[in-house]
Amino acid sequence: MAGTPRYDICRYCQERFAQIDGPGRKKEYCSVDCRRRAQRERDGRPGRQETRTALPLGRRIAEDLQALSAALLEAEYDGRPLKELLRCASEVTREVEYYKAAAVQDARNRGASWDQVAEAAQTSATTARTRWPESRVKDRLKRRSAERAAVRQPATALVEGPGAAGERPRSKAAERASLKLASALSHLHRASGLTVREVAEHLSLSPSYVSRILNGERTPAWSVVCSLVRLCGGDPAEVSVLFEGAHGMVPPGRHAIEDAMARLHAALRGLHLAAGRPKPGVIRRDSHGALSTQAISEILGGEMIPGWEQTSALVTALNGWPADVRPLWEAVHYTFLLCLDPEEGPRQLLPGSESI
Repeated sequence: MAGTPRYDICRYCQERFAQIDGPGRKKEYCSVDCRRRAQRERDGRPGRQETRTALPLGRRIAEDLQALSAALLEAEYDGRPLKELLRCASEVTREVEYYKAAAVQDARNRGASWDQVAEAAQTSATTARTRWPESRVKDRLKRRSAERAAVRQPATALVEGPGAAGERPRSKAAERASLKLASALSHLHRASGLTVREVAEHLSLSPSYVSRILNGERTPAWSVVCSLVRLCGGDPAEVSVLFEGAHGMVPPGRHAIEDAMARLHAALRGLHLAAGRPKPGVIRRDSHGALSTQAISEILGGEMIPGWEQTSALVTALNGWPADVRPLWEAVHYTFLLCLDPEEGPRQLLPGSESI
């Protein structure tokens, strides 16, 4: 589609980045930092330990492994054919091998010796060095990035109308979003002090249908969600992204930076609501200290765009799935990247975020 960015793989960090169509030489690196680091390596100059401070390579793979493992478990529960079970298992196995390679490279970036890697992998140093040399690991992760980029291409939404999603097959992410939406609505209902019958009377619905909504057995139309949220004293914007996810709705491929930021914050506030709006101190404890109470308050208050490690820690502490939120976080950073002159762009793209 015209105006939709295509994605390439950064020659240095092997991550996806938005490639701008048009005349001129295409970018080979996702950021100025990656281009500079690659130049330093070619020149044989030290990189000031920049690699050691980068986001761990294995983190993203572990997040995707969580989703693949859940898909395998669901296939088992559903009693699906052996062929499908083995296909799901093969995907997990392949991703585990990618993770091992990335984890070894992360350890090497932190200064681990081959003897230490060999001890952890229960093999010889020679075997470890042969199995996971940096060049081979980068090639494998580049291949994985290309595979995952193809898998993550946006698909046309299955939903023809707000009430149709419950009648159609949904993805695992949609099912998780549906449960989170129900949790958020249930929390608002409990906090309101209204009975199910009172809610039903105000919304002109049957009490049994309201109960099924609050239990997650039904995902209602947006008009019903809005009315229920407002009746219970909430803000519909907080559950808008959960609603879209529950119905499998695919938003436009590109957003203005303000819209992308608003969607990310809405998703995080929706997860916070679904978790019962725990206090920042509780979230800090559940994040094992990865986030300060001030950062938590600023993120949920829409005052700060977090880096991915902060976002992942917050989503996990709120019992969400980082892999479900990652596309929203990427949309903010990719959109911002499109606005930058690659020669003049700042080293830090957004307040509180790591460089892409």
